[in-house]
Amino acid sequence: MTDASRFLRGLDRVGGWATLLLPVFLVHFRGIAEGILDGLAIGFLMRSAVCRDWHWIRSYFVWPVFLWWGWIVLCSVPRAWPVMPDDVDAMIQALVALRFPVAAFALAFWTLQDPRTQARVRWIVTACVVYIGVQLLWQAVTGSNFFGTPRFGDGTLTGPYDKPRAAAPFSRLALPVALWAGACLALRARQRWLRATAFAMTLLPVLALLVLAGQRMALATFLLGVGVAAVLLPKLRYQALAVLALTPLFVTTIMVAAPGAFGHLVLKTEGQLRHFAGSDYGLIYNRALMMAQDHPLTGLGYDAYRHHCRDTVFQKAGTFAPVPDGGGERICVQHAHNHWLEAVSNGGVPGLVGFGLMIIAWGWALLAPLRGCAPLVTDPAERAWQAGLFAAFVMQEWPLASSSAFLNMPLGGVAFLLLGLGLCPVARNVLSSRATRA
Repeated sequence: MTDASRFLRGLDRVGGWATLLLPVFLVHFRGIAEGILDGLAIGFLMRSAVCRDWHWIRSYFVWPVFLWWGWIVLCSVPRAWPVMPDDVDAMIQALVALRFPVAAFALAFWTLQDPRTQARVRWIVTACVVYIGVQLLWQAVTGSNFFGTPRFGDGTLTGPYDKPRAAAPFSRLALPVALWAGACLALRARQRWLRATAFAMTLLPVLALLVLAGQRMALATFLLGVGVAAVLLPKLRYQALAVLALTPLFVTTIMVAAPGAFGHLVLKTEGQLRHFAGSDYGLIYNRALMMAQDHPLTGLGYDAYRHHCRDTVFQKAGTFAPVPDGGGERICVQHAHNHWLEAVSNGGVPGLVGFGLMIIAWGWALLAPLRGCAPLVTDPAERAWQAGLFAAFVMQEWPLASSSAFLNMPLGGVAFLLLGLGLCPVARNVLSSRATRA
């Protein structure tokens, strides 16, 4: 065995273990999860260099990433002298922004091509969903989670954390798991009624937990995801309608069972929608749009909102901001709370176009295993899993959704883990086509 062969064998072993550990550390210890994603990206690039195999870059769902990334790097080059610390930080963050997409490609083209690793990751993701769900339920019933943390001050559930940030990753992870479990249940059920209600039986517990959690955007995007999956899975459609129809009943129930969560889920949402322009979200969106309007070609570079929100030129009324100072410095948070506004404020209109092209390419690749006369995935349970991964992707990148930053941890890490899982079938097709030509 040559040195190169031994190196690749060891690298494959390390990559496999890193992949198995990634979902666990995305739930707890997100700093370690970020290091794992970085390691997967670096390991994949090293493997490609040793094997002199860069064909994956030519895939239609890969090269748009480099267009988006290259433009963001150019837009982040410091434009004034002397160079300020924020300019240096933006440049560094832009340069390393490629790591998460490459980590997803590492999962799809490398570590998850091993069927055993892929199956184990699916079960680990399922265990993570169960763990977060049990923590949410325990806190809803007893008033605190396993670590003694009570409900958040506004009545929402924190799950296994000290702040209410469990619902968003739970909704993304739980949808493909619930659809996969529902399909498996339907395939193995002997009773007709069980086959007819299998999806509803696995989706309704997730819905109930999201309602109890009181996080409106996680609930709304989950319902969106169920609708998207129903379009792709004919057997899900009537059950999806039942899930949607039962949602108001679930929400009404928590008015008595958890009035704090009801207030956050319904009353606060109603108030924000009625007075959106003056709400924090409206003011934040207005500030990001003003940055894009003032710099339509190049934007303001990576993390534009964080670095330039306090610039006095943007503290004024606008499309969504009736107040004279546009919210002042009160709305200067870490990001614009919308991936598409983040893209246009960072890189201008070209950055928005590049981001949109990248998202469309990923979505098309996630759909590829399910469409056409010869789909890559034919097993009903696998089709349900793939449909769930596509629906979770739509939930994450829906243009009207409020969200964390595109590369923010841990939700960004969850999204790229699911993206890597979803790209596996089409990546396998790319690899097999290349092997056939060789």
